[in-house]
Amino acid sequence: MKLRFWIALGAELLLFGSLNFFDDWTLEWMPVRFVACAILCGLAYLIAVTDFEAIKQNAGWIFWITTVALRFLALPLTPANEMWRFQADGVIQRAGLNPYQVAPDSSELSGHIPELARVLQNDTPTAFAPGAEALFRIIPATNNALAFKLVFGAADLIAIGLLLRLLDKQTVAWFAWNPLIAYSFFGAAHFDSIVVLAIGALMFCLERFTQATLSRWKFAFGSALALGTAISFRPVCGVLVVPTLFALRRYSIALTAALAVPVAFAFAFRFSFPPNLFGDFVHISRLNDLFWWLIEDTVFPNWHQQHYRYDVIILIVSAAVALVFARNWRGGLLWSLGAALILAPVLHAWYLVWILPIATWRRAFAWHFLAITIFAYYLFYNERLFALPWHAEPWLRGMIVLPVLFTMTVMALQRYQRPVAT
Repeated sequence: MKLRFWIALGAELLLFGSLNFFDDWTLEWMPVRFVACAILCGLAYLIAVTDFEAIKQNAGWIFWITTVALRFLALPLTPANEMWRFQADGVIQRAGLNPYQVAPDSSELSGHIPELARVLQNDTPTAFAPGAEALFRIIPATNNALAFKLVFGAADLIAIGLLLRLLDKQTVAWFAWNPLIAYSFFGAAHFDSIVVLAIGALMFCLERFTQATLSRWKFAFGSALALGTAISFRPVCGVLVVPTLFALRRYSIALTAALAVPVAFAFAFRFSFPPNLFGDFVHISRLNDLFWWLIEDTVFPNWHQQHYRYDVIILIVSAAVALVFARNWRGGLLWSLGAALILAPVLHAWYLVWILPIATWRRAFAWHFLAITIFAYYLFYNERLFALPWHAEPWLRGMIVLPVLFTMTVMALQRYQRPVAT
């Protein structure tokens, strides 16, 4: 088993490093090669992290060397195109303008934003949440993504440190060694590591709250501030309010702080931002969704790709799930956010990282399997594979979902058969 572990771990590092050869997606077949390499890397990761449970000698060194190595290998990767929008929004704010009212191509910013053509939606005011915009103002703009990668990467490493306060290294490796995690923050430079850190802090404070006999208010307010931070960057994290309410119970008044944080960020921008549950640009009604295509491709066709009120349904269903788990707030955190992701009309690959710290904490490893197959999302960058650009077809949905459903079935059967064997 040790030999298999080292072979799998070496294969993961080699394949992850090989992604650097396939990150120029202006070339037609590079996205296909990137996805194939990433999924093979994910398979090696699943073997390595499973066998790591049996490794006891020097486990700490192996854990951290692998964690850091994956992130160094990701640094040279080409960042996501939205990273240039982060920089542009920061420039707009430092010029004394409101990014929710001024677009990067505005005449007021002439000459301030280099290489304007590479900026995402450069003719449209921003759609990112106020917390994210406040962070963009702080990070200096350069001709590369290194500053953003280091800031977002630091949040990722701190989140790993918090998970290690709750779990053993063998379990945290499911999160730390996940290729999607390393790629999303140190490679693509998505700001969602801040959300991951906030959710990790929420979990840590709630666990300490339940264990504490004194100073419980300290952990109650800590969990509220962590939740408020997550909401400030991704408003959809508001679905975690109800499970947190059940966790704090008579200390739930502290949750007013969770509302105060996003309100303070919103006030800084004069409440001028558009309502957006996911805090992102919405130029299509559905993309890579896990659920709505079953309805709209069968019973209620959405011929004109209209934007329905998915947000309302997500909030209602997530609240109902939290009520079902009223006596199990830990499960409520997992499945409230899980329901929001399943019902998301647009599911970008990096959205999945939000739930991975909770899934690791609750040992719901099927979400980590989905984090591997969802690399197929990047096939959208080769538009010739699809009849319509950025419109998922059945083969892609099957590629993402069917392996996860198969894995969940096998895991359920194993749990069901275990008592019979004894």
